[in-house]
Amino acid sequence: MTVIATGPATATASRTAGYTHATAWIVGLTVAWGATPEVGDTHARIATAYADRPVQAIAQALLVHGVTAASLVVVGSGLLGWARRTGNTTARFAGWAGTAAAALASVQLVLELIAVLGADPASPGRTGALFEAIQRVDGVKMFALAALAAAACAASRHGSLLRRWEAVTGWALAATITASGIGYLLLSTALTPMAFVSLPLLLVWIATLGAALGRRS
Repeated sequence: MTVIATGPATATASRTAGYTHATAWIVGLTVAWGATPEVGDTHARIATAYADRPVQAIAQALLVHGVTAASLVVVGSGLLGWARRTGNTTARFAGWAGTAAAALASVQLVLELIAVLGADPASPGRTGALFEAIQRVDGVKMFALAALAAAACAASRHGSLLRRWEAVTGWALAATITASGIGYLLLSTALTPMAFVSLPLLLVWIATLGAALGRRS
């Protein structure tokens, strides 16, 4: 059950969650830069990467899946609160889309911990299959994030929640992260590089959304 609060505490929580989401991603990518496998790697390479640097891989998973999931729950709750106060059904959909993205990130966290802790280069099939499942879940999560962005922007007509530039950024995110999502869902190395565009937009926009919810709480 999602608890929806109002007032200064909600404003602070929304802003903090938005900034925490971006920080967790940046730190997570930094601590494990070049140490974790990528889409298109062989199962043997995936298992070796996890077995050789388990601490870095686990640290990254906890940050980019665990901490970000918690942040998205708070942002989603903030949207649900704003929707309840304003009677905006589109914002309610956005809030639940954010919550769904958080749930999918949690699934990724569990799967990656299992993959890292059980990595065996001598028998890489299971680890490789888990890694591929994580990427496919990531693709579905990206669709949820696209729905969050599109619905929040649609709910904010006439600047009721987002400023014009914030809405433009949100629409750009929705488009680019949908393309990324297709790439990760299909494990397509032709489309996954779209994440280099969609991820920076995501970090900026979630932080912006959290700040916007803070202004409106």
